[in-house]
Amino acid sequence: MTDRYGSDLVVSLLEEAGVEYVAFNPGASFRGIHDTLVHRAGAPGIVLCLHEAVAVAVAQGYAKAAGRPMAVLLHDVVGLQNGSMAVYNAWCDRAPVLLVGGTGPMSKVERRPWIDWIHTALVQGEQVRDYVKWDDQPVDLASVPESFARGWTTAQSAPPGPVYLCLDAALQEQELPAGLTRAPLAAYPVPSAPAPAPAELAWLAGELAEARLPVLLTDYAGATSAGFDALRELARLLHAPVVDYGARFSFPTRDELAFASLEDRLADADLLVALDVEDLAGRLRGLPSAARVVNVSPAHLRLRSWAHDYQQLAPVERHLSGSCEATLPALLEACRAHRPNEARVAERRALLAGVRGQAEERWRDEAAASEAVDSIPPARLALELGRLLEGELWTLVNGSLGGWERRLWPFERFGQHLGWHGGGGLGYGLGASIGAALALSREMLALNIQPDGDLLFTPSALWTAAHYRVPLLTVVHNNRQYQNTVEHAVRVAGDRGRGPETRYEGSALRDPDVDFAGLARSFGVWAAGPIARVDELGPAFAEARAVVASGQPALLDVLTTGA
Repeated sequence: MTDRYGSDLVVSLLEEAGVEYVAFNPGASFRGIHDTLVHRAGAPGIVLCLHEAVAVAVAQGYAKAAGRPMAVLLHDVVGLQNGSMAVYNAWCDRAPVLLVGGTGPMSKVERRPWIDWIHTALVQGEQVRDYVKWDDQPVDLASVPESFARGWTTAQSAPPGPVYLCLDAALQEQELPAGLTRAPLAAYPVPSAPAPAPAELAWLAGELAEARLPVLLTDYAGATSAGFDALRELARLLHAPVVDYGARFSFPTRDELAFASLEDRLADADLLVALDVEDLAGRLRGLPSAARVVNVSPAHLRLRSWAHDYQQLAPVERHLSGSCEATLPALLEACRAHRPNEARVAERRALLAGVRGQAEERWRDEAAASEAVDSIPPARLALELGRLLEGELWTLVNGSLGGWERRLWPFERFGQHLGWHGGGGLGYGLGASIGAALALSREMLALNIQPDGDLLFTPSALWTAAHYRVPLLTVVHNNRQYQNTVEHAVRVAGDRGRGPETRYEGSALRDPDVDFAGLARSFGVWAAGPIARVDELGPAFAEARAVVASGQPALLDVLTTGA
């Protein structure tokens, strides 16, 4: 199709960028783009969602699994408002998402009565400006290509995040002006990732070489394969324990140097190197060591003042500006050149030998002994699911079982766990899991450990999964409560000298119990449950796995114990 209208130009730019999917809930303010998408061969595929929060979550999950953005179309004021919490999740999670909004028409004489007035804002970007990397509203079609290029490259530059482009509805439907030309998108490369100066890396390599027990802490080393691979090699070179806090999966869980959940064994550490840790001040309070701290992070490059998602400022000896993607390979080479102190490395080998393996045996025994009446404890569910996943090629696209999956499952490959929502906003899990499953190979089992309360925020995502035949296995972690609220209720009551008997008031999802299997089936998703006993889990999993292997979504409703 030859570009004739403004919307054609926008879709051409999406095609040139290699955007595979566009998610949206329909809206009149982008009807021009919608028209081009459905009439143009080779245009990005549509992912129809029944709520804007689902559409944005789909793009967030896709970005983390694919390592590149997809696009989301958001209907002017109301669609952007509906999706804004999900945009905040993506911002906090550093997920590159291209948000494209429609508005107006900005020309008052072109507006339809009432509807176009209540759905036009001046300016619309203010709704999300505090939690996107950049936003723009080009005034004419000649300005669209440069705005698109800046947004596309800014979303992906480290540290990545969402961007928002607002396009006048009338502009989308205008005919392109004669003689309009533009540079190819390749003429606007993504800026290189920030890295510390060579002198800073040489200094840090020297400190690591002579430290008695250096410890590597991280959240985002695993955001790229370069960071993931270099961290593993660096830890082995130094024989330094790694604490992976899990915003991204950064270090193999079965490695002898994997010390997440074993921080109590690191009291003798004399040097902590924080490699892009999300909440460094909070993490340091959780460590038993009074060691020197060196912070390596690009997080200060994305500061905003509206929300304090940047966390408390941590006192450190030095702060090196750099992303793990660029810093870790360079630091690895600097450490190889400096050569670690062999005597210190030998001491660490003796000190740390067997610690991780012995801990896993204890965890496995504890999980096997976990029992409950008419439900399955999270630790036991993690143990049983781990057994069922043996021999599978799988990725945990969302969710957790109280951290037991990280203790018991063999996370090994880059991207094998995609982390969590980022901003604490509910309704993320199912949409993000759909996006991740769309990005993954069909040979990969996409597994979603889905909290029940989170699912109830956006249950319509089940229809999207069924409609597009997304091969996703969802296991509902159904403890029939908002567990975080229950835990707070117990603590506050205890602090005030009161008993825990009322902890479920205003926090239990009971009377009636939610039939998640029935809910899923009503949207066209194969489902089984509620599953309340361990001996029911294996047969149900086998059925669900066969459904997913056929190219369809499946859901298992598992009753779990709560607080």
